[in-house]
Amino acid sequence: MEEQTSMPNVATEKKILGPYAISALIWGIFSIVTLMYLGWVAAIIGFGRRSKGLRVYNENPGKYSEKTLKVLKTAKTLNLIGLIVSCATTLLFLLVIIAANF
Repeated sequence: MEEQTSMPNVATEKKILGPYAISALIWGIFSIVTLMYLGWVAAIIGFGRRSKGLRVYNENPGKYSEKTLKVLKTAKTLNLIGLIVSCATTLLFLLVIIAANF
């Protein structure tokens, strides 16, 4: 008789993306697109979402995929760019308004 070697049945869990990762990314993109008008507000909201997402990920890192950290890092970069550009644009706009009055 032949012996059959059976592979152990390993249940593979599909890890999910963190709950606030995509939201933080969208707010970062929105902060760049809107620039002067609501860019800095969107960037601040995006930073808050990123912070929540990182906290949730650190509470249970085995539940979420490693891609979550990459998305949160990208969200941080986009929100930072959006914040800097929108604040600079707003200041430039205010300087133009002030200079036009003199």
